[in-house]
Amino acid sequence: MFLITCPVTRTDELVSDRRIRSVDNHATHIAMHVECPSCGSVHVYRTGRRWEAARRSVAGEAKELVSA
Repeated sequence: MFLITCPVTRTDELVSDRRIRSVDNHATHIAMHVECPSCGSVHVYRTGRRWEAARRSVAGEAKELVSA
C-alpha cells in the first residue's frame, strides 16, 4: 500500500497495489498509472532522481524564455 494525493479532490488516499494499472520505466523516471479510489480516474505519478533534476532544469530554462 502507498499514499497518493488525488489531483482532482486534493485528498490523500491510501491505495493498494491492485489499483496500479501500469508501470513504465523511462530513462529519467518511472511512471506509475494508478486508479484513484476517491474519484475513479487513473492518475500518473512519476518518481526518480533523474526526473527531479530534469524537471528543475526545464523549469529554469522556461523562466529564462518567459522573461525575454
